[in-house]
Amino acid sequence: MDETKKALSDILCALDGQDYIVLDTETTGLYEPELVSIAIIDRKETTLMDELVRPGKVIEHSASRITGITDDLVREMPEFPDIYERVRELISTRMVVIYNASYDMQVLRNTCRRYGLPMPKVNRWCAMEWFARLYGVRNSRTNDFTWQKLSTAASYFAVKPYGAHNAMGDCITTLRTVEAGLRKARELRPHMRRLL
Repeated sequence: MDETKKALSDILCALDGQDYIVLDTETTGLYEPELVSIAIIDRKETTLMDELVRPGKVIEHSASRITGITDDLVREMPEFPDIYERVRELISTRMVVIYNASYDMQVLRNTCRRYGLPMPKVNRWCAMEWFARLYGVRNSRTNDFTWQKLSTAASYFAVKPYGAHNAMGDCITTLRTVEAGLRKARELRPHMRRLL
């Protein structure tokens, strides 16, 4: 089976019929990033969480330029320990779909470490790694698939990006992209079985 059909088969195995949720974060920047915004939605686009968070460190100017989130904006917002239990409950009970899961998990890990909180157990599925295989551009240096931006994944499935560089907007774009991938995989399912 070619890599495209394998990727479409994999999304069916991972997510078809699953009651998954989608998570996205915005961060303090590139240096040991911590959470400044978190959004979680379900498959019906119902908002389960959409919070600005006051971080334990200064937000880098480069991050503020991208997200619009400044230290002044979050000065009166709750700190992460105030929302930790809600986050833990949401992400510990269902499959969590994330575009660039390793990054968002590192952000969550850094933020938990800042406050001495245990990192929640997360059953995660990385939409970015999946889309890289589906898209099929190889990195000759690493002989692996090149990661693509969320906007590229959305465009591939004719999904209009919804509020880029905003945790809720990126959640919605990720969900719509993943659901479009699932629809395509379901359409091709009879053909894929013949190739197995």
